[in-house]
Amino acid sequence: MLVDFKVKNCLSYKEETVFSMVAGSRIRKLKASHTIAHHKLNMVKSAFIFGPNGSGKSNLFTAIKVLRSLLFNFESLNNVTQMKLPYQPFQLSENNGEPTEFLIGLLLDGEFFEYEVHYCADKILFERFSKIMKLSTKHFFIRTYNEETKEYEYTFSKKKHAELKNYTRPNTAFLSLLNVFNDPQAAKIFDWFLNKIIFLDESHRLSSHPLLRKLEDETFKQEVLKLLKIADFSIQDLTARRVERKEKNTILHDFDIADAIIQEIDIDLHYLSYDDKGTPIGTKTINWTMDSKGTIRMLYLASVMVDAHNKGKTIFIDEFDTAFHVSICEFLMAIMNSERNVSNQFIVTSHEIDLLDQPLRSDQIWFVNKSFKNESELYSLFDFADLHKKRADISYAKRYLKGEFGATPVINEYLSKQYLREEEQ
Repeated sequence: MLVDFKVKNCLSYKEETVFSMVAGSRIRKLKASHTIAHHKLNMVKSAFIFGPNGSGKSNLFTAIKVLRSLLFNFESLNNVTQMKLPYQPFQLSENNGEPTEFLIGLLLDGEFFEYEVHYCADKILFERFSKIMKLSTKHFFIRTYNEETKEYEYTFSKKKHAELKNYTRPNTAFLSLLNVFNDPQAAKIFDWFLNKIIFLDESHRLSSHPLLRKLEDETFKQEVLKLLKIADFSIQDLTARRVERKEKNTILHDFDIADAIIQEIDIDLHYLSYDDKGTPIGTKTINWTMDSKGTIRMLYLASVMVDAHNKGKTIFIDEFDTAFHVSICEFLMAIMNSERNVSNQFIVTSHEIDLLDQPLRSDQIWFVNKSFKNESELYSLFDFADLHKKRADISYAKRYLKGEFGATPVINEYLSKQYLREEEQ
């Protein structure tokens, strides 16, 4: 499970920014349903991040992807010198090659791990992998680049780790090397990045997504249909089948290279059809490519939720309210925070202000604001010291719209009026 994530100088996050799934110690509201107790840590099951367009909500998710790509920036011991580090610093200021910094805390198999890394465009500058215990911290290794000697200095807790440092290049994370050599603690971190996190966005082709192939299984399909029917999508049944698509090799088109064969999923959705009097007369089939964006997004999200049910996964959903009515969002939120969910986490970005007034704790609500210097600023509703002094029945949404929490777009009234006058003329 994700405990916390710290980022500095990556994308729109210039200053050190901390996101946490740890439940607030003073909040008793919805504790039984909305939190999970693990390893003497109370974790919230879901977090909702609000903010205007362009504020940097999606960049928080992208920063985690950047860290993942850094760790998987390793192919073989003989082919690492040409690899580039995923260095994407804040660009809208004098950067001077300042490092990107990440720290991630993970709760895995009842143990609390921390991994920290600082790096620039061509080398790792600092790296630490630790296990956090009740009374102490065990550092598996600490790796620091000495600017004076141009060499790395290491501290190890295991002698066998010291033997591997000669295999490590400046542009390779030492944690990656430990994973290649089957270190059990490092393997847990890589397993989380590889198998325990899911990003729901629209950046990939759904027809080739391996998860949707599970719709061929009748039991899995019926669970997905159950969610679709509850959400009032009126789909009676669906048929999923594998198809093959030829993809031309555009890189080697001058050579006699066969086209690649891509296996994809094609899905037919079956709806009831009615006569003019409203009497059901049978079913009609619509291919999913002809259905609405909201239906396709809900089919994908329902498949993810069924597949991940209580498997200890962390699911990132960007633009949660895109193509969804607020009632469907509320239904999905109820699933995320229900007692039925005992191990999954959901981290969600949204523009839908009405969701602020759903049954949520203040430590589940986050805001992203962009400063006048175009830097993203992330903060929690829990951080507002005077929150407990306000009446509990006052709407968070109304207070947000009044600007009490920030993270709202500011329209330039002068330029707006000037533009409208030009249009009138």
